[in-house]
Amino acid sequence: MTTMEAAPGAGGRGRRASLGALALTGASVLRLSLQFAMLPILARLIGPAEYGLVALAMPFILLANVLADGGMGYALGRRQEVSRDEETTVFWLSGAIGLALSLACCLAAWPMGALMDQPRLPLLIAALSPILFLNSLTTVANGRIIREGRFAIFAGGDLISTVASAATALAAALAGWGAWALVAQQLVLWTCKLAWVASRAGTPIRFHYRFEEAKRLLTFGVHTIGAILADFAARNLDSLIVGGVLGATTLGYYAMAYQLVRAPDMLISGPLYLYIFTAVARTAHQGSPAAMQDLAAAGLRLGAAALAPVFCGLALTADLAVPLVLGDKWIAAVVPLRLLCAAGFFFCLCSIMATTLMGLGKSALRLKLSLALGVGTVGAVALCARFGLQAVSAGAAAAMGAVCGLYLCVLARELGATATRLAAGLGPAAIGCTAMAAAVAGVRSLALPPVVEFAVAVLVGASVYLGVLSLFRRRLIADARAFGRAQSDDQAVAAA
Repeated sequence: MTTMEAAPGAGGRGRRASLGALALTGASVLRLSLQFAMLPILARLIGPAEYGLVALAMPFILLANVLADGGMGYALGRRQEVSRDEETTVFWLSGAIGLALSLACCLAAWPMGALMDQPRLPLLIAALSPILFLNSLTTVANGRIIREGRFAIFAGGDLISTVASAATALAAALAGWGAWALVAQQLVLWTCKLAWVASRAGTPIRFHYRFEEAKRLLTFGVHTIGAILADFAARNLDSLIVGGVLGATTLGYYAMAYQLVRAPDMLISGPLYLYIFTAVARTAHQGSPAAMQDLAAAGLRLGAAALAPVFCGLALTADLAVPLVLGDKWIAAVVPLRLLCAAGFFFCLCSIMATTLMGLGKSALRLKLSLALGVGTVGAVALCARFGLQAVSAGAAAAMGAVCGLYLCVLARELGATATRLAAGLGPAAIGCTAMAAAVAGVRSLALPPVVEFAVAVLVGASVYLGVLSLFRRRLIADARAFGRAQSDDQAVAAA
């Protein structure tokens, strides 16, 4: 491909990727708004015990779901060019893996139910197992979308699947399905995602399979799977420990707090991760160390600036938000929620740095760091579980913070930069959150009615944070423009 032929497409790709990332963020806002609107309704209709039972079943499905695409989705996304034969081989290979995992989960469900002493658990796991096959069929389509920067397709799929699954969950909960309402929600969600993504991206369905064509992708994929499994352990095995040691009801409180903490990650970080991954992958092909250092620092600065106020604000107002939104029976989730906000923020920073490493092609290094994250988090939860829910939440936050520091040092070493330079990117967010906490504390001292106090605290805290952030607007705008240039850099095009 010549430079003259590729240049127009490069500029179009950059604009498409930027607009797609914005569309994906907008879709995430709408999706999370709907989920938050549904959360108090489902929480009241289903209750902590039923919610906890599904939270006990989901880790088994999510663990197997990590393996469903063989780690080849991002491997396809990072490649500059992929042949139709390679895509077809990956389609059939990942589909076979997903189907085998679905059957394996069904077979393992009853031993798992006996081990956890939960007689209702096996049927829930078996009913959720088709998710694995549905997810595996999206591998090639996801790879195409990431490679071409067409993130708006993900945005459309998120909206459609969220609306359909929310309507299903509400109807089932009103009908008294209990835990099964959440199972139906997940099945509809993944069915809609597959139908939309496959139809928009175009999945090659023809009879061609040569394992040799997927070997290189699998090498990258194996490291990716290992890293995602370790991330899964950090995110989900704690639920198994809490449920096994403290019971399903306590797990319900923990799972609800954790779901609220995951909301900022799903809202902002998903689109941000994709945007960072594609930008870093293209910049890495240029081989410019200085450009990579600048891009990595910019990613941390933008990510922290966007995520920190959400986690900080949630921690500051948790005692007001939980009873107002979920009801008084969820009050035991307040303290775990406050502690897990710190864990959630550190996890997001780790994910940003891991995405940067993936864009650099350092999948093996990302695997090692993810293992450290999983071992550290699960180990802390296991050690603290016997001391109660608050101790578990504090242990998880402390472990996540320690591993986040390790990520920062390793990334700096790989980039040839100093950890201090990368950590300085957290400065605007840290200053803004300090000012926001002081402002919210002032509002909380006025002894207003709970609803009014919550609304005023959110409004004042957000205004103060944005005011502080405006002091750094030139730097943040320059960071955003750097990512825009990376998506369509002429030097990357010429190299192609």
